[in-house]
Amino acid sequence: MIRALLFKEWLKIRWFWAAALAIHVAIFLRIFFDIRGRIGAEHAEMVWYQTVHLGTLLYSDIRYLPLLTGLVLAAAQFIPEILGRRLRLTLHLPMHRDSMLLICLAAGLSGLLSLCFLSAVSIPLILAKTFPIPVALSSLPTMLPWILAGVLAYLGGVTLLLETTWPRRVLLIFVFSILIALHYSGRGYGWLTPALPWLIALAPLFLAAVFESGRRFRQRGA
Repeated sequence: MIRALLFKEWLKIRWFWAAALAIHVAIFLRIFFDIRGRIGAEHAEMVWYQTVHLGTLLYSDIRYLPLLTGLVLAAAQFIPEILGRRLRLTLHLPMHRDSMLLICLAAGLSGLLSLCFLSAVSIPLILAKTFPIPVALSSLPTMLPWILAGVLAYLGGVTLLLETTWPRRVLLIFVFSILIALHYSGRGYGWLTPALPWLIALAPLFLAAVFESGRRFRQRGA
């Protein structure tokens, strides 16, 4: 049953994931050629100064990409299920409700994190073509809060879609918006690095919000 559920979730998101993959690759190519263009149009010393000393992010185009990807995958997974009233039937299958939701979340998060992993590999490789390895690797702690924001956006989107009352939806929008904004509060390379352990520990806690909204959704449709 688990494999069948994972396959069903993959069928719902596969085209959206493929579109997101194409967008990611296009942005990586744009960043690569933009850096080469800067080197060609300006003195290399100026590009170095802007990047290392002024903290100019040459890959800021991907800043909100995990956020948008998380929201799109959450919508692709759960809006058809809710509008078609199929999710209630799924939640009544002979499996615990939370386990069922966890499988659905695993499929969506796998799609999101696979694209984030692609970013985590591609951006350092692009930077390493021009800058020393330490500069290239500094992109990883810089991008990690953006990736975590994407995870929160996905979990928040699922929670909002499952929630059955507007007062709770408004509260959830407020909470998730504040937390996501926190992940984007840093400027420059690795600005939020000291807070990363706390941000990483925070993200899984919001599974409880998904499970609670799932419980309420199932009870309302029981």
